[in-house]
Amino acid sequence: MKAEVYVEKRDDGIAFLVMNKPQKKNAINGSMMDLLSNFLLELNEDDSVRVIILKGEGENFSAGGDLSQGGPGGSTVDQSRKLLKRYIRTIHTIQQIGKPVIAMVDGWAAGGAMSMALACDIIFVSERAKFTSNFLKVGIIPEMGAMMFMPQLMGPYRAKELWFTGRVVGAEEAYKMGFANRILPAEQLEEGTLAFAKEVAAVSAMSIQITKSITNSTMGPMLDLVMEAESTASPFCTQTAEFKEIAAKFIKK
Repeated sequence: MKAEVYVEKRDDGIAFLVMNKPQKKNAINGSMMDLLSNFLLELNEDDSVRVIILKGEGENFSAGGDLSQGGPGGSTVDQSRKLLKRYIRTIHTIQQIGKPVIAMVDGWAAGGAMSMALACDIIFVSERAKFTSNFLKVGIIPEMGAMMFMPQLMGPYRAKELWFTGRVVGAEEAYKMGFANRILPAEQLEEGTLAFAKEVAAVSAMSIQITKSITNSTMGPMLDLVMEAESTASPFCTQTAEFKEIAAKFIKK
């Protein structure tokens, strides 16, 4: 049986990094995020790999954070902060490694999974992709760099609209907002993403590394500050009666 995160390396310089909990729509937890960070660092040091494709097993990218991992309100502020720091490490790693990371999004990319997709360099989506930054609906605040990525992409007013309502954004709207590079039929998503990844793999690896580094440096210090603030504020929300009630209902489902 494959682990909750696994790597498939191909002969053409492309590696799939796969979140593998399809029975839970690839909901993310601390151990999954640790594995993602570690695999990303390993792949970045592997000279045979030129492009990384991040995807979810099955028909969803990821349903976001697994609220059942700590129980409804069963963690202290300090424990919640330590857990969130593990999530943030993955965002930092995606942003800082030299290899390009392509998010291949089919189905749901919710909450932290949407943040993780936005941290990637390129996003390819299927026509049935659905994004939601629904943190407020589960009683916390936007996390994992969402409060940096989304206002930069779509402006603060549109970002706040999506946060305050938890509204779902489909593939077409994601494309119009500028964070989906391509929309493909679900049955062609992997083939189309691979074709693009092969184009990227043929480009100078050093040129890509430097270009990515300089481009991401424009948000680097501010992203650090935003994620530090998120990791301080959001854990306090997990202690509220509202969060405990929402988490309990979620677990019952």
